[in-house]
Order: sequence, then C-alpha cells, then structure tokens
Amino acid sequence: MKRDFNKYLDHLEEDELRAELQKLYTRFPVLREYYTMELTDPKKVIDKYKAGMRKAFFPTRGRGKRGRSVSSKLIKRFAAISIYPKDLVELYFYRAELMTEYIGARRVDSEAFHASTVKTFAQACEMAEREVLLDYFAGGARQLAELFEGQRRDRRHSLWPIFQNYWRE
Repeated sequence: MKRDFNKYLDHLEEDELRAELQKLYTRFPVLREYYTMELTDPKKVIDKYKAGMRKAFFPTRGRGKRGRSVSSKLIKRFAAISIYPKDLVELYFYRAELMTEYIGARRVDSEAFHASTVKTFAQACEMAEREVLLDYFAGGARQLAELFEGQRRDRRHSLWPIFQNYWRE
C-alpha cells in the first residue's frame, strides 16, 4: 500500500499535489489538528485537550461520571496528532492529576478508580523514561504523588512506589 501511495505521489505535478493536500486538509479534522500543531503554537492544542479532560471530570452540571473514559479517548486522539512525545507525556500526567483531584473532590472510594489513577501515573512515568524526560517531569511527579497521598481513600493504592522506582532518592 505504501509503495502504491509513493508511486501515486511521484506521478503528480506540483499543482496537483497541492490540490490533493488541500482536499485532505478540508476532509479530515485530525489532519487539520495536526497542521495546527505543526504550524502554530502547539500549546493551544494541548490546552484545548486539557480543557476537554477537565470538563469530563468536572462538568458545569452533573458529577463527571465518564471522566476516565472520555479522558482516555482524548489522549488517544491527541496521540494521533502529537508531534512531540513530551506533550503526550504531559497529558498523561495531567490525567493522573485530574483523577487525583476527582478522588478528593467527590470522595471516591472505588478501588477501580484508585487503581486506574495509579496505572495512569505509571504509564506517564514509563513514557517519560522512554523519552528521556524524567528530569523534566520529576518535580510535577513528586507533587502529584504527595497530592494523591492526601486525597486517596483506598489505602491499598499509592503512587510513591512508582515514583521511587523512577526517581531514586
């Protein structure tokens, strides 16, 4: 398939190639978001996704019961357009932070919710290590681990073992 695509591109003239790109840009929203990240300030797009995640957990009306699933879908969508791995790691840490805030604000004592928060934090740490960004996220990860310790209602779960696994002190 890739070979056929490359052949197709090779036989196009410059004007035809421009028209093809324009057609794809107008047809696919994910492509528009990708080029928004590429050509403008990526922070705007990241902030849009963060606002969507916050709204999923803390809507203006209701309790935000679907926050975990909506935030997971937002991260998957962002991963499709992400240019820099650091931005994706940042969203994972932000999701863990929102989940921790939600535990404290809504007094959540669900073991599944706590386990999901720990899993999200572990994924963020793993990605940070893989992308050699542990030093960049160390302070935020420490604050998040401390916040979780104060908010958690299920004492079987903790972020400290994960934090200490990645940032030995």
